[in-house]
Amino acid sequence: MRKGLVLLMFVCAFASADEQAFGKVFIGTVDTFKEAQDTQYGIEYQFAEGKTRYDFKPFVGLMRTRYASHYLYTGFSRTSKFTDSATGLSVHFAFGPGIYLHGDGDDTDLGHWFELRTSAGLIWTFADNTRMGLHFSHLSNASLADENPGTELITFSYELPF
Repeated sequence: MRKGLVLLMFVCAFASADEQAFGKVFIGTVDTFKEAQDTQYGIEYQFAEGKTRYDFKPFVGLMRTRYASHYLYTGFSRTSKFTDSATGLSVHFAFGPGIYLHGDGDDTDLGHWFELRTSAGLIWTFADNTRMGLHFSHLSNASLADENPGTELITFSYELPF
């Protein structure tokens, strides 16, 4: 599975990428594979200009859970279309660090204030250049603390071009 994901990321690095900034709103679940799931929602801004040879674009975002845990994050993402058409399906990958504040509710305490987020998803681009996506993400402190439960998120997103 991991080798397949790495291969897919490598192939997509050479595909064409969007040249617009996007504002994103999202909603989904956190602690997806645990008994006590929670709702998460947030906003994200993806900058238009790629910062690397492979057009990885910077982004910033804020996520909140129903139990008032917050995650302020930044990082780099890559969206690659499957076709040359202006509309259609794309694959999206993102990685970045962030600051996590546990809200003392029933959602998982991730064990440290510094967390890393990895994400992969599929995005559909419409004729008006708005996008809808379904994403799978993982939050973890990468064993910076003795406690590292990590958590998975499934997110539905709606994106507007700027």
